Order: sequence, then structure tokens, then C-alpha cells
Amino acid sequence: MRIDKKLPAFEGQAYLYLFQSFNALSFSIILGAPIVLFTTWLGGGSKSVGIVTSIMPFLTILQIPSTIYIGKLGYRRAMLAGWSTRTFVILGFVFLPFLKGRWSTASLIAFLCLCLFAWSFLRGMANASWLPWIRALVPDEKRGRFFAAESRYIQLMSLVILFLSGVILGSQPDKWRFSLLFLISFLFGMTSVIFLSRIPSKEVPQEEKHIPSPLKTIRQALQFKKFKRFLLYALVFTVANGGFDAFTVLFLKRESHFSERRILWLTACSSGGMILVLFFIGKFLDRWGSKPIMKICMSLMVSYQIVWFFMAQRFLAGNYIFLVFLYLVTGGIRAAIGIATTRLTMISVPKNAILMSLALYTTGTGVLSGFTPLFWGFVLDIVSAGWLQPFGYFFLGGILLNLLAFFLLRKVKESKTERTKKVVHSLLIQPVQALMQMMSFSPGNQNLSPETSGDQVLPDEADTSARNNDNCSSRS
Repeated sequence: MRIDKKLPAFEGQAYLYLFQSFNALSFSIILGAPIVLFTTWLGGGSKSVGIVTSIMPFLTILQIPSTIYIGKLGYRRAMLAGWSTRTFVILGFVFLPFLKGRWSTASLIAFLCLCLFAWSFLRGMANASWLPWIRALVPDEKRGRFFAAESRYIQLMSLVILFLSGVILGSQPDKWRFSLLFLISFLFGMTSVIFLSRIPSKEVPQEEKHIPSPLKTIRQALQFKKFKRFLLYALVFTVANGGFDAFTVLFLKRESHFSERRILWLTACSSGGMILVLFFIGKFLDRWGSKPIMKICMSLMVSYQIVWFFMAQRFLAGNYIFLVFLYLVTGGIRAAIGIATTRLTMISVPKNAILMSLALYTTGTGVLSGFTPLFWGFVLDIVSAGWLQPFGYFFLGGILLNLLAFFLLRKVKESKTERTKKVVHSLLIQPVQALMQMMSFSPGNQNLSPETSGDQVLPDEADTSARNNDNCSSRS
């Protein structure tokens, strides 16, 4: 399935990108590595990190009841109400650092959780309207490239803010530095709301305006076999990778004893890897489909989790240069599978229950994204080193669950998709063949002759030969 190389912009495209860019500059502080480091600075341990990390995902459950009023308010009004109000909650984070030394650690963590709860509550109430709004704005044939471009802007801004956070916090952060960081998050959040208000409104479909019963609509969505298979895969994948960012930061802080600045810059390298991949992944997805890319990425994800497991077990030393490379690769893989999953979500939902199906997906994955770090936060405080180191349990669990998710992905249906073997051939073998062909025609090659050049296979013939030799019995 090939598309034109250049597609015209759709209505509101520029404002969508601007909103997501400034939104990323804000939430990367509230939900990213800075909040984990802030929790440890307040005196919290792995249990506190687990609780803090789980609050926002748990509150995505609000998206299911919120579908009732979103149908009446409209996508744009619901988003604006939630996003503008939640931004003002960030002011609570601005003042919290000054309470250290006056309040106990338990009180500080409790107040942090309260602020995160309020911020996440407002987000959860509004966020159910986001994906349906995007689905209405972005045409089918442009979604792969749109999601890739959108994520590219988000990761670029995350890269910028993480490097800036490292500069602001330094190697020995104090209350003024953390307060300044949260103030920056507030200012960028208010700017994002301005651009959000300029995105064109789209009419909610008539069947979505009056949802008779959420439970009835959920049952209707789950009767759609294609969506049910995709949802099962997505839930297992979420458990396999939930809390990965937070606990790798905690692992580096505890085991490698890196400073806050060095950890933030490592996290920024992950965003750098994402940006590199997002320049071309959208075209690949629109050409080959989501499933082949997801299968390749999941194989690579298991590989890098094995590397983290070896580091946790102290079989492998994690020096800083190696970690920079690992974060770059990890970022690229996660960017590709993230965009592919979002694209597959859009085509897996039943058309007669779009709003509830998307809310069910985001709620289910969100709740499990909250449960997983909470579970591991308590486990890591309980288990002691034995045959496995404490963090070894965490990474081993991720490896096994990702293998299960890979098996479930094979059951997910997607039309108009290319074979995985053909995609691997296009990504790995064809570039090498092209390079070898260029070398064979170089002036310095002594073997070049009319006789040998006549035996070369034309690209179309090679492509046909590769397709005939592909023994896969079904589309992957």
C-alpha cells in the first residue's frame, strides 16, 4: 500500500503541533524523570515512587463516565475545560519544595500525591475527548505521518526540557531549583492552552451524543472480535512495560549513584532516539501497516530488557557511554511501537462505538499503567538479594510478559499490511544490497565488466523473487 510522498495539510494541523509541543514542555516535568527525582529529594523510597507514578494512570478510569458529558459538551469544550484548570494545579508543585524541613517526609509525599491527584483527575475527565477529536480531524490516509510528526514534536520538546532540567537542577538541587522547574512547567502549560483553543471544533457524531448506558456500550464494543483481540494485546503489553521509565531512573540512582543531572541527560538521550526514528516511521507505517513494525520492535524490546536484566544482576557493567547508546536505541524502538500502536488503535475500534471503545482502551491501559509501578514499588521494598537482585525481578517480569504480548499480537487482525519478512528485507537487506551495488560500479573496482554487469537482477525482479521465496502463509 503506497501513498503520495506529499499530502496537503488538514484543518488545524499547525495548532495541533503547537499545542502538543508546549504541552510536552509542561507535562515532561510533571510526569517524567524530574518528578521521580523530586520524590527522592523529598525523602521518598521505591514505594513512594510507585505511588507517585501510578496516580495519573489510575485516574484514566474517569474517561469512561466522562464520555456521557463529552457527547453533550463537544470535544473542544471538554478539552479546554480540563486542560486550563489542571494547569493551575501546577502552582501547588511550585510551592511544595519550600515546605521541606518544615513538614515530615510523609506529609510532603502526601501533599505531592494530592497535587498529582488533582492534576490527573482533571486530565482524566477531559482526555476521553482527545482521540475521538483527532480521529475526526485527521483523515485516515494521513494518520501514520501525523502521529509520527506529532510524536516528533513531543519528543523534541521533551529532549529540550530534560536537558534544561539537568542544567537547572545541577548535581545538588535545592528548593529554589525545583520550584523554578515547576514554574516553567506552569508557564508552558498555559501557552499550550492558548494553542488548544485555536484548534477547529468537530461535531460529535449523533450516535455518540446520547450514550444510553456506559455498560451497555462497553458490552457492544467488546462484542467486536477485532477490537477485543487488540485490547487484550494492549493490556498485556502495558503490564509488561508499565513503570519502566520510573524504575530505570530509580535503578540508576541507587545502583549506579548517578547525579540528577546525569540521569536527566540520559533520559533526554531516549527522546533523541525517538526523534530520529519519528522522521521516517510514519511513512513506513502508512506503506507497510502497523503489525510488521510492532513485531520487529517487540523483538528488539525483549533484547534491550535482557541487557537491563544483566546490568541488574551485575553481569554487565553499565558505564555512562554504553547507557547513552542504550537509551538512544530504546527511545527509537519505543517511538516506533508507540506510533504503530496508536495507528492500529484507530482502525481496530468498531465504528458504532468509537467514543466508548477509545475510552475503554485508554482506561484499561491507564489503570494497568498505574497498577504495575505500584505493584513493583511495594515488591522492590520487600524482596532481598538472592539468586536474583531486587531489580532483576522487575526486568525479568518485563521480559516474560513482553514475550506473551508478542504471541497475542499475532492474533490481532489488520488489513492492508505487508509481511514481516518482507519488511525486514526492506529495512535491512535492501540497503546493504544497494550499497554493494554502488561499490560494484565504483571506478576503482577492477572486476567491473560488461559481462558481469549483464548478470545483475533488476530491482523489480529482485523484489518479485523475494516475494516468491517468502514462505509465510498469511499476512503478518
